[in-house]
Amino acid sequence: MDASDIERVYGLAARVGSLEGYLYTGEDIETEYLPGWLGNIEREFNELAPEARAACASAHHEVLRKVAAYLGKFYGADDANALKAQGMVDAAKGAMGSEG
Repeated sequence: MDASDIERVYGLAARVGSLEGYLYTGEDIETEYLPGWLGNIEREFNELAPEARAACASAHHEVLRKVAAYLGKFYGADDANALKAQGMVDAAKGAMGSEG
């Protein structure tokens, strides 16, 4: 992994971590921003080099799991954002075992 990979992983971690913190209380959530936020996180994860994606997949999976749980709790499991987040959780889980 080179410096640009590390920078991308750090940026991704900051975005997904800030989303988790934003959703934590369930208060004052501006739902119109969630699709873009989730889409950016998904795109950034998929654009990582395979080695970088594999290196961060476990931690990424764990934080996304919390994001998906909050969305499901606040909006229901069938909410579009909750479903998107769950799909991202599944993708991160798949990356944990298939790349490296």
